[in-house]
Amino acid sequence: MAKQNYYGSFNPSAAAKALKMADRYFCQITEDGTIYAGSGYVLFKLTPHDYAAIVQPVACCEAGNWTIDRNGKSESNIDAARIFSEAVKTAQNAADLQSCPLVINCKKDKNPAAAYYNAEADFVALYNPAYLAAFPGAAIRASSACSPAIMYNGGEAVGLVMPIRAEPKAARAVKAYFTEADDDNDNNAEAEKLRGQLAARNAELLEARDKIKALRGEINDLQAEVCELSTVSAEAVPAADNKPEPKTAAEIIAARWAEVDGLTATIKGAQTAAPVVWLAGDTKPHAKAIEADGGKWSAKKNAYYFRVA
Repeated sequence: MAKQNYYGSFNPSAAAKALKMADRYFCQITEDGTIYAGSGYVLFKLTPHDYAAIVQPVACCEAGNWTIDRNGKSESNIDAARIFSEAVKTAQNAADLQSCPLVINCKKDKNPAAAYYNAEADFVALYNPAYLAAFPGAAIRASSACSPAIMYNGGEAVGLVMPIRAEPKAARAVKAYFTEADDDNDNNAEAEKLRGQLAARNAELLEARDKIKALRGEINDLQAEVCELSTVSAEAVPAADNKPEPKTAAEIIAARWAEVDGLTATIKGAQTAAPVVWLAGDTKPHAKAIEADGGKWSAKKNAYYFRVA
């Protein structure tokens, strides 16, 4: 007497988990005793021993023609045997899929998808790894990226897994992984293009660096002018009537611009080592003169400022 197959084609815990993941799962038993059980995402071809180890602990009932969903158990009209048979016929002449080690994330799924490639038909197919885990060591065949994948163990079809829709970027990444050796010329051309873009970008960065260097030189010159202003004698700076004579560089700058009609000069941080003179009011007519003296515009405060080192 031939030895029965005690779920040798399946990982019982992973297969049971695959059924629990669905809102609805079903069962069909054929006249020859073959049992088909699954959901809209995975389908198992089982012996009675497989059923007892995988499905019965989840469904808590004997094999039969039934469907279990949120409303409980009911009679099933799903012809799972026909669905499985037609899918096997479609995939039987397809080449085995090649597993891709790349991590592929899908927007609709929290977990990464398992990616596969068919070199003969040049397509990429993605699957939920939780369903594939139910078929350890199985060979996988599919006729297209959107058709069911048939799981083979020892040359026998034992299950079916529905694919996940592959996004264009993910498909291109997987194809590139497998076709890199065949696309050396295209890759070299692409590499040269990228090198040219990189060289242009480096030239832009060098130009920006030179501009920054020039700006730093201008800042140093302005700081030197401020230092010179701070040493100007009191006699060189005319004092306003009934106002204390300015002594510091910040006071000198403030006093100069305070005399301009429509402008208000304020010193912030006068007692610190780096006070700031703010010019507010009608600054627009004097913008060029202010900027020529080193003033900077603050859009946030809608005013010009002089930073005194």
